[in-house]
Amino acid sequence: MMKAVQWPYGLLLLTLIVWFSINNAHADLICTASMSSNTINISNTVTPATANNAKITGTLSYSCTNNTESDRYVSVCLGADGGNYDSATLNPRYMTDSNGSKLAFTMTLPDGTLWGNDNNSFYQPDSFLIPKDKTINGNVVINVSLLPNFNNAYATKGLYSSSFEDNHTTLVYQSDFSKPASYNCQTGIYERNSFPFKVQATVVNDCKINTTSDIVLGRQPASTTSFIGSNNEAINMVCTNGTLYNIGLSPSNQNENGAGVMISTDNETYRLPYQLLSNPSGMVWGNNGNTYDALTNGVTGQGKGTAQLHTVYVKVPNSDVKPAKYVDTVTIYVNY
Repeated sequence: MMKAVQWPYGLLLLTLIVWFSINNAHADLICTASMSSNTINISNTVTPATANNAKITGTLSYSCTNNTESDRYVSVCLGADGGNYDSATLNPRYMTDSNGSKLAFTMTLPDGTLWGNDNNSFYQPDSFLIPKDKTINGNVVINVSLLPNFNNAYATKGLYSSSFEDNHTTLVYQSDFSKPASYNCQTGIYERNSFPFKVQATVVNDCKINTTSDIVLGRQPASTTSFIGSNNEAINMVCTNGTLYNIGLSPSNQNENGAGVMISTDNETYRLPYQLLSNPSGMVWGNNGNTYDALTNGVTGQGKGTAQLHTVYVKVPNSDVKPAKYVDTVTIYVNY
């Protein structure tokens, strides 16, 4: 015979208790930020002369809205890292063009300190009070400038940019019912957001004559039939790296083949003809065109971003003239 055994049991009710933590301090308080139409354009005309010092300011704007039922004290911290080229490097930061060439730049706060993404570099204003159902706006001026001593003058023509999108920027903010002694951007409970922007600059082809130097032929006997003088530093100029240029020389009589006339400083009726040359072998240096391609008797070159010197030669075919001091002015034209 089988006997069924029924175990006694009782119904035990378990009470499940769960705490869902909500950051009430931020649930209805929102802060956002944006930067100067999302693009800080340092310059559209960067040349070797401005590649180390071109600068501009950008305006970083932030806004905090308190939708809670009580007043709140809020602190806002705004940070940016090194950008998409090298997020870990803050000084210098770099912009690059499509070929990978670089321009070094820096971003600083109004007091001149480096703007970065660590606690010391964040912009951290004193906590401010936002009444309930109100919005407070603020601005921070960011100084953006190209840097010397990082070979910016060697940059070639092109558009250079650095992106501060996604995780390259950070907006953090914290609020409380009472005003705290201080806030720290790296500790405590924060709401986080970003404010994407770009920094850019455009390098253009450009040439500039730094200095010119006279060609002094010295004292010559009146019986001399022909002589040549020169100056190795007659033209000192700088052009954007990679820029092709063509230099034309025009005497005061505007002869397109460089055949000029020096005039006596004592008597304008005394004249001394001369010929401008690009080398001592007799290559004529003139100005028979006003564009790079049209000028066929000039001297061509390619910019390096640094100073380049050009020697000018002068040939006097005959010095059988009245003894006197003779001078003329030559105009330099650079086509690029």
